Amino acid sequence: MKRAWSVVFAVALLALAMGGVVFGLSLLMDADLVRVADAVFAKYDLAKVIVAARETLGGIRGVLPF
Repeated sequence: MKRAWSVVFAVALLALAMGGVVFGLSLLMDADLVRVADAVFAKYDLAKVIVAARETLGGIRGVLPF
């Protein structure tokens, strides 16, 4: 199980690093961050995502024995 968590951690860390590199390159190439933010928030409602994540975590905590 410890090996599985280390793999999950490594994949998450790699995804975070790749996101940072892509964001840094977009800043170097003079991306319009307001336009990018508008496009993202037009497609995804951030408030709904946060509420769904909280409900999911609450459901998981309710099932766990500790």
